[in-house]
Amino acid sequence: MPETSIAVWDVPMPAVAGETFAVKVGAATQGTRIEVSDGSGVVATGSLGGTPWPGTDSLCWTEVRIPAPKTGVARYTVRCGAAETWFSVIAAAKPTCTLSVQVTELDSKAALDGVEIRLGPFHTRTDKAGRAELRVAAGEYQLQLWRTAHIAQPTALKVESNTSIDLTMVHVPEEHPDARWVR
Repeated sequence: MPETSIAVWDVPMPAVAGETFAVKVGAATQGTRIEVSDGSGVVATGSLGGTPWPGTDSLCWTEVRIPAPKTGVARYTVRCGAAETWFSVIAAAKPTCTLSVQVTELDSKAALDGVEIRLGPFHTRTDKAGRAELRVAAGEYQLQLWRTAHIAQPTALKVESNTSIDLTMVHVPEEHPDARWVR
């Protein structure tokens, strides 16, 4: 008998501390019961549906709502019959502020798309216009930017209310020996 493997996806990062969050769980075993446990025991259950996930032949799935931890990182074990896997999630305070970011290249002033923006556990990417909005909890953070062939120093940022910030990144020429490693 083939071994069952379990897929878990759409895990939020971060989850809101003390609230519930949803993940999708799938396996090729229609109707099978799913159990999600943390260190204290089973915290959520569900049953795999009969309609395969779009684009697959037999990945039956369900959405499961799980209580988030009060703070920090939590590890959850997912069981489907004899098979099991795990995932982790970080819990952060409920976002109350919007951070609006505009990222351009320092020399050319061109808008940079696809820049990864990370502010503690919160993250997003810029659009084609170099803009992004990020819902965050009030607090003090190190804002970090990543983009291939570009570099920027982390920026200390205190967010107390809705905030807008313009940031720049320096292009690292492709002929530079470390260009492909710079993010």
